[in-house]
Amino acid sequence: MTGLADTLLSSLDARTVQSIAQQVGISPQSAGSAIQAALPVLLGQMAQNASRPEGASALFGAVQRDHAGIDLGGLLGGLLGGLGGGSSQPQNSGVAGGMAILGHIFGGSRDAAPQVPKVGGLDGAGSAQLMALLAPLVMAALGKLTQGGQIDAGALGGLLGGESRRIAQAPPSALGGLFGSVLDSDGDGEADLGGMLKSAQTLGSLFGKG
Repeated sequence: MTGLADTLLSSLDARTVQSIAQQVGISPQSAGSAIQAALPVLLGQMAQNASRPEGASALFGAVQRDHAGIDLGGLLGGLLGGLGGGSSQPQNSGVAGGMAILGHIFGGSRDAAPQVPKVGGLDGAGSAQLMALLAPLVMAALGKLTQGGQIDAGALGGLLGGESRRIAQAPPSALGGLFGSVLDSDGDGEADLGGMLKSAQTLGSLFGKG
């Protein structure tokens, strides 16, 4: 079974990471490191929530109800395309939708922003914005697994905890270096796509295929 981490990281190609970097206001290299730092925090908090039966049931229900059958590529396009100035999107899409997910994961209310930890050298606002982009991807990736019958509510906490540790424990020289080399494989200081094909085998060997 392909892991959740594999599904997530395979959707984050160089162009996507560069777009995320532009939206958050950091360099593509910093965005790669921040994503590596943010995903374990996000998955770990979701695992903690799902460690209780009622939390697992609520999360699993939300995944099946709102996030199953969503194409990650299309979702990314909507998230990143909807962040520009003047864009009009429904409140349940884009960053607004991501923030709503964070509210359920980290706690918050209509009048208070989610209590999102700072990650990857970002300030509070940058951390929240990055996680608001990543949270819908995580939910859609979980939706893909539930559609395939690969997980149920009882397995959710263990899956999320394991995937959080897989990313967090990946050697920086492997994952962090991979982001850097993919984003600027020709050394011109700008993100490019030239290293993506070469990186596919590295990702496969790093996270494994079950």
